[in-house]
Amino acid sequence: MRKLLVIGGILLALVAGVIIYLIATTPKTSAGVRFPLTAAQRALLASVPESAESFALIPTAAALDGKLRANPVTAQAVEGWERSHSIPSPWMVGGADLLAWRDATGTRYLIRLDTVRSAVVRTYMMLGGDLGDTLLLNAPAAQPISAGALDQVLKLAEKLPPGDAFVVQRSGSRGAFPPIARPAVTSLSVTSDEILLTSRAARDSDESAPIQAIQPAHFARGALLSATFATMPRIVEDLNRLFGTRVSSLLENGGSLTIYNVDTHKFLPRPLCVIAVPDDPVRRAAFEDFVARVHQGESLGIHIQTAEQNGMLLLSFDDSINQYKNDAIDRGRWPAGKWAVRADSKRLVPILSKLGDSIGLRIAAGRVYRSARDLKRWIEALQEATSVEAADSDDGNVEELKVRIGAK
Repeated sequence: MRKLLVIGGILLALVAGVIIYLIATTPKTSAGVRFPLTAAQRALLASVPESAESFALIPTAAALDGKLRANPVTAQAVEGWERSHSIPSPWMVGGADLLAWRDATGTRYLIRLDTVRSAVVRTYMMLGGDLGDTLLLNAPAAQPISAGALDQVLKLAEKLPPGDAFVVQRSGSRGAFPPIARPAVTSLSVTSDEILLTSRAARDSDESAPIQAIQPAHFARGALLSATFATMPRIVEDLNRLFGTRVSSLLENGGSLTIYNVDTHKFLPRPLCVIAVPDDPVRRAAFEDFVARVHQGESLGIHIQTAEQNGMLLLSFDDSINQYKNDAIDRGRWPAGKWAVRADSKRLVPILSKLGDSIGLRIAAGRVYRSARDLKRWIEALQEATSVEAADSDDGNVEELKVRIGAK
C-alpha cells in the first residue's frame, strides 16, 4: 500500500509539474507580426499547401486568443467558431506560432511545439482528443505553395503595419472580405476597444489612376450607413431603378449617400436617404437641372426635398433631409481616398437579411442585391460593434483598404 501511495504521489507530482509547465509557458502577451516577416516565419508559411484558398500566420497564437475573448465583438465570433469547428486550445499552442489555412476540405492548423508540450499534445490526441485531423505538428505532405506565389504575397505585405496576425486571401478565394482584388494581404490588430485591419492588393495596371479625396470623409452620426466616394461606383447606377429617376447623374463626379433606414415592405426596397454633392459651379448646374426635371415629373409620384448646408447641395426623396440637417457630423479616421464608409452594424444586419430575401431587388437591382448579400456575410458577426468604418485608397500600384471596428 505504501508503495502504491508513493507511486501515486510521484504521478500526481509529475502531472502537477506538467500542468504548471503548460501554464507558465503559455504567454499572455502577443509577440505580434511585423513586416517584412522573419526568416523563420517565411519558412513556416512555406508549409502552406498549394490547395489553400486562404491562410493566416498568428505569432504566439495563445496570447491572441486571450485578446479576442476580451473584445466584446470578437468574443462571440470565437465562441461561435468553437461550437462548429475543432480548434487547438491555448494550452496546446503555448508560445508557438500557429499557421492556419482553409481549402476545399476545411480548415487545418500547424504548430511546431517544444518537446514537452509536443509529447503532451500527442498523448491527448492519441487518447481521443477532439481535434481529429485538423491539428498538425509537422508540415503536411501535400504539395506546398510555390515560391513564386509566396513571394508575391510577401512583397505585397512589406508595407503593412504591425499587427497580431497576418492573413492572406489567394487568387482563388472569393470571400466577402476584403472587397478588393486577389491575392490580398491583411494585417489584423485587436485590443479590447477596437479591431483594426489593413489590407493591400495589386491594382490592375490597365486601369487609369482613380480620382481620390485627400481629406477625411464626414459621417452623419445617426445614419444607418454613410458612404462618400470620389468617383461614382457602378452600384450607384442601380439607385436609378430604386428611385425611378436618374440619380446617378448627380453622383457621377463623386458625392455622398447617407442612409437612415430602408423601406423593405415594398416589392422594390427603397433607401430613406440624403444625397449630397459639393456646391461648385459644375455640380450646381447638374443639381439644378436634375431638380427641374424631377419637378416636371411629379405627376408620376416622384417628390424630392432639397437644401444647402456647409457647402453641400442636399437632396432627398423623403423626409430624411430634416434629420440630416440636425444630425451631428463626425470626421472620418482616414483620408476618404477612393471611397469611405461608416455603418451601424447592429441596425444594418437585420435590414441586410431582409434585402437578401427581396425578389424585386434581385431582379431590378442586382448590384445592390449582391452587395447587400456580401456585406451581410461579413458583418453579421459584428453586431456587437459600436461602429464599422472603412476607407479605400490607391497609390497607383497597390490598393489599400483600412477598416476600424469599434468595440466600445
